[in-house]
Amino acid sequence: MNFYMVLLHLSGAVILLLWAVRMVRTGVERSYEPALRRALKDNKGGWLRAAAVGLVVAAVLQSSTAVGVLAAGFAGSGVLSVATGIAMLLGADVGSAAVVQILAINLTWIAPALLIAGGALFFKGLSRTTKQMGRVLIGIALIFIALGMIGEATAPLRDSPVLPAVVNYLRGDFVTAFLIGAAFTWLVHSSVASVLLIVTLAAQGLIPAELGVSLMLGANLGGALIPVGLTRTSFVAAKRIAIGHLALRGSGALVAALILRFVPFPLELFGGSAARQVINLHLLFNGLNLLICLPLVGQIEALAARYIAAPAVPEERPNPVSALDQSVIGMPGLAPRSMRTAGDCS
Repeated sequence: MNFYMVLLHLSGAVILLLWAVRMVRTGVERSYEPALRRALKDNKGGWLRAAAVGLVVAAVLQSSTAVGVLAAGFAGSGVLSVATGIAMLLGADVGSAAVVQILAINLTWIAPALLIAGGALFFKGLSRTTKQMGRVLIGIALIFIALGMIGEATAPLRDSPVLPAVVNYLRGDFVTAFLIGAAFTWLVHSSVASVLLIVTLAAQGLIPAELGVSLMLGANLGGALIPVGLTRTSFVAAKRIAIGHLALRGSGALVAALILRFVPFPLELFGGSAARQVINLHLLFNGLNLLICLPLVGQIEALAARYIAAPAVPEERPNPVSALDQSVIGMPGLAPRSMRTAGDCS
């Protein structure tokens, strides 16, 4: 298989992976969006509970970016504080890393069963929730199929005379590898898909553990850049959450990359293979980042308020729209007709 055919098959497999991850998230959102929104809006219990909620929601949605977008929206409407939103995103990072642990397991053998079960639920289900759960199962099956396709597409690269030179260069230039991981993750807008691709390449023996870790840490920076781009035209509170999260996760990824580069560190302690080492360090990094940074979210909120100033003209927050006829308020006799009119609009 020549290089162009390898690139074609690899690109198709990556697109399938991205679409499958999005398919799972869409199915969960359509089934449980009200419950997920209630969980995120209920910010009682402090930063630790907010981080736990972000972790669970990100694990269910298979996306920390989705949690960031939802938290930014609630902050823009005044429901969440900036510190609480940052805590949720830190927890969401751990949730998405836990998802990678599960999806990286070689379960291609179970994909046909998931397709059959998902298809039956989607086509024969009587309720919306049942149909969307079928969508979720099909999406998970496609993730495993896409990972298998990536492995098959990259297998010929092991015999390529060019690959060793590229790998050796990136292995010695961790900054470039770090930036490549960040850029690719920002480009595909999914840290889960990006890390899964890195893990698959490591499992195929195409990249060593050191390079995989540098790419993975760069992917964490790229994952923190995604909410910043998505909230660039949003409310100030949403921008502050995204920037505060970027400051904590991005700086943490950079510090971790420097430590692993200049401090002798036996990667073998984290797994028997390069792929397992990348996966375990990804989860360990996000877990430690949560523990270290969670007490700092209050200070980050203050810094964000200082350097990201509110506009001179107060922002208009979205107000809930009422279907009631305001012109008949105070006229009880007309209330039933007003309620019927409102019911007809639903």
